[in-house]
Amino acid sequence: MYPGDARAKWPAALLTDLRVQHRWDETRALGRQYLANLPVMMDRRAAETMAPTADVMWDAFYLYAPGDAWRDPMPLPVAWGYPIMVTRAHLARQLDALVAR
Repeated sequence: MYPGDARAKWPAALLTDLRVQHRWDETRALGRQYLANLPVMMDRRAAETMAPTADVMWDAFYLYAPGDAWRDPMPLPVAWGYPIMVTRAHLARQLDALVAR
């Protein structure tokens, strides 16, 4: 993902909510899978989403509905956006709508 990223550099105390799971994808397998699946997710992207320029997806959000299960193929997100700082308002709106259901 970002040059110089390393698991040891991640401040584990940053996100301490019990619902948060910290994962590290050293081989970038998930990032490559997300990039490969973009064509089937395009209708769910935030309008501000930029075209990815890397060989993997990173710095993106993917919002899933409760009960979505990770199987092959991976589930489609309710919404997604890239990069997070550009699409964070869309994430907040979509999350609010999902929680309100």
